[in-house]
Amino acid sequence: MNRESFLVVHGQNPKRWASRFGIEPFTGPCSRCGAECTTSIPFACEQLRGLMSPPCACGNANTPYCLVRDARFGDLLDGPLVGAKMRARR
Repeated sequence: MNRESFLVVHGQNPKRWASRFGIEPFTGPCSRCGAECTTSIPFACEQLRGLMSPPCACGNANTPYCLVRDARFGDLLDGPLVGAKMRARR
């Protein structure tokens, strides 16, 4: 996965974004200097939704991020048919 493919969702509240998609924000170390970086910028990439941390003060743009698959597209391993099957049973 390439960060350049992440579409930053401007104007979205990070807490609401995380709650909406079931994302668990976290704080992790910068891979270059070890400073703490918190995932707080909402982004989307195809069927994925996530939070990434801003670039570190040391200039490293490769900071921590977390992501999940949008539930509208089904489970990652089972695909969208699972959701369709569940709706058909109702």
